[in-house]
Amino acid sequence: MSELVNEHVGNQLYVSSALPGNEGSPVLPGRDPLCLGVGPTAIPGCIFASGNVLVGSPLSYPIPATPEAALMVARPNVATNPLASKVPSLFKVTTKANLPPTPLDVMLGDPGVGMVGITVNSLIINIINATQINIVSPETTLIGKKTHIGMNLKTGVEIRTGACNETGFKWRAGFSRDAGVRKVSAPVFAPIFVGNVTRCSGKSTGAKSFDIEHPSKEGYRLRHVCVEGPTSDVYVRGRLKDKNVIELPEYWKGLVDSDSITVQLQPIGDRHFHLNIAEVDNQKIVVKEADDKPIDCFYHIYGERKDVQKNIPEYEGESPADYPGDQSDYSIAGFTYDVREED
Repeated sequence: MSELVNEHVGNQLYVSSALPGNEGSPVLPGRDPLCLGVGPTAIPGCIFASGNVLVGSPLSYPIPATPEAALMVARPNVATNPLASKVPSLFKVTTKANLPPTPLDVMLGDPGVGMVGITVNSLIINIINATQINIVSPETTLIGKKTHIGMNLKTGVEIRTGACNETGFKWRAGFSRDAGVRKVSAPVFAPIFVGNVTRCSGKSTGAKSFDIEHPSKEGYRLRHVCVEGPTSDVYVRGRLKDKNVIELPEYWKGLVDSDSITVQLQPIGDRHFHLNIAEVDNQKIVVKEADDKPIDCFYHIYGERKDVQKNIPEYEGESPADYPGDQSDYSIAGFTYDVREED
């Protein structure tokens, strides 16, 4: 093997073995790099190797006669080439000296045909992007801790399984469903909520509440807590005057179990009324006055929802996970969200 100190190749450099019997033959597509041009069409400054290429220290690929890739790159050997070994990077791509960057500056594989698989075994990955990153994939799996800083905009269905720890403000427009523990260290605002909410924080049941600026006292706040009960109830209230039929909301027909409806009447004024409920269904309540006096009363009407599973108030278990019924209609504070550390 000949050895040269310096050699300048003015046009193209080929490292290739000719096919048997083809020494000095014309262009062969299976042998010659037509994409680099051949003969008068040759693009100057090109290098072609028909086999494997190793750049850097051969100690990184030590198995004899066993190349690990078509292109193998390693850090130069400090013992044999100390000047070259000082480079900070093994591989670098830049556009500093020519055109502005484009999405095709670095391309792995071709769309449709020519796709490639990518395996990365890394200690750390740093990506500093000036505009945006687009990832199109039918399925993406992340295993391990994920920290996100900044605005996070998601469109479409998102399914999460396992613990989720979020700190800071989060804005969500659209449907959200959680199956697992959610820990949120910030207020949660939900203009529309589907399902039932239960406060659960381990040993203590807590209280469901809202806290707002006081509507009439400057510098004060107002906190109310929710009424609790064993059933998923809705109610209407109002005043019935000079008529005997209370018209219920139209949607009660599909929402409320008519057998669960209860009615409370409170006469108004100093007259004695003898009020009775003559008819009940999920569309109307008919009231009768025994002495045919003009009716004037307040009313409260409650009914249990029939579009959700009936609640099981008491059950044997150590956590909400032991609930014997269907959990899909329930969002449980302290279990599926708002998980707080015990003191």
